[in-house]
Amino acid sequence: MGAVLAILSSQAFNPIEVGEQKDDQEKKTILRKSENKANLPPLSLLPQEVAIKILSNLTATELCLAGCVISPWSDMTEDDILWFNLVKSEWKYAKYVQDRILEQSWQSFKKLYLIMDEAQLIFSVNPLKGIEYLQDHRILSEDASDIALYLHTTEKLRKEELCNYLLQHRPDVLEDYVKLEDYSNQSVLPNVLRNFLTKFPAKQCNLDKEQLGLLLIKFSLRYSECNPQAGLSQDIVYNICCSLMLLGYDFTHPLIKNKMSKREFIRNTREVTPGVSNDYLGHMYDNIYLIGPVVR
Repeated sequence: MGAVLAILSSQAFNPIEVGEQKDDQEKKTILRKSENKANLPPLSLLPQEVAIKILSNLTATELCLAGCVISPWSDMTEDDILWFNLVKSEWKYAKYVQDRILEQSWQSFKKLYLIMDEAQLIFSVNPLKGIEYLQDHRILSEDASDIALYLHTTEKLRKEELCNYLLQHRPDVLEDYVKLEDYSNQSVLPNVLRNFLTKFPAKQCNLDKEQLGLLLIKFSLRYSECNPQAGLSQDIVYNICCSLMLLGYDFTHPLIKNKMSKREFIRNTREVTPGVSNDYLGHMYDNIYLIGPVVR
């Protein structure tokens, strides 16, 4: 896109008219670049397959602008394949349900893009209406696992609204959402928990203790399912997670002067984690000490 914009900009204005604030050296540089661009063929003369290749690298906004600036390209910028590829790049969900989407009679895939973009904007204001908007247009089904897939694969959703939807309105969707997490062969439990909780930032989402506890329960079950070789039951993972959260709180709270030692952490945690070695718990302590708390 940079090369295209460079050519377009060179045709849009005369570099000599840049303004008096440019010194002579800057003007010479601009003139030299302009002369090099002048040797390039007009974009409108490019073969169609080359033009399509260029257009396939543009964002939705850039694609619309290209159609306005270069009139011979206006029809190509409406190409269904280009817009459907944009849909799949913006919303990974579309890749998983591609067959279902293709079965529907869309006026154009540009319209599909605009619907999904509008739904994302609506979700940022009212999550329930955003999901309902997608269901009304037969993009989403009412199945909890289908909604969970959309939420899990859409990266640009606001975290506050995502937390609100999953924790307050659709705990059944939360169940399927966590099942989409893959913790296989991830042995450093604090890192995995920390990454999981970045999707539900406590301060940003204003989580209460009950909601945070529910997230830990779901996480503990999923982690133990993905790592059977670790020999950690859901209860043990949950207890370790709670200990890690308390340790992080202990380290960061300004009013706590005497910070918990590794020996104290191991002794306290060992009581609720039978079968877990002291070395393993020691590594948990070191992780929090070096990297920081798991809850942000």
